[in-house]
Amino acid sequence: MKRIYSGQSLIETVVAVAIVTLIVTGLVAATTSTLRFSQMSKTRTQALQYAKEGLEIVRIIRDTGWASIPQTDQSYCLSKGQQELGTSTSDACPMDIDNMYSRTLSFSHDATCVTPACSKVTVTVSWIEQDTKSVSLSSYITNWRIQ
Repeated sequence: MKRIYSGQSLIETVVAVAIVTLIVTGLVAATTSTLRFSQMSKTRTQALQYAKEGLEIVRIIRDTGWASIPQTDQSYCLSKGQQELGTSTSDACPMDIDNMYSRTLSFSHDATCVTPACSKVTVTVSWIEQDTKSVSLSSYITNWRIQ
């Protein structure tokens, strides 16, 4: 007695196509996720670079003359290429660095600074990526030229 398996190769083909489709879908999802996280990492790294640049600009301003450093708690916007503080602000800084980032310098005087020749500076760089993200770096600066 001979058995006929006429639909078996069609079922095997459908199962093979389904398995290949699942594998390809998984690879595409993994690649998309990797690219998204890579872009987010690149954006955060660039923001950290702008924050470091802000701290260096504050050190240059300090070395030029301590009188330029505010002696009260104040915030300033610092655009790309700007080398001076300008006027203080209480508003949000514009996204004027590469049309993506904003940089805020905040000067404060806390209990760690026991002399008037000391100030805490915090540089915050913000950007929008699905929601608002930011990185902050803080440092204490002193008037090291006082004798």
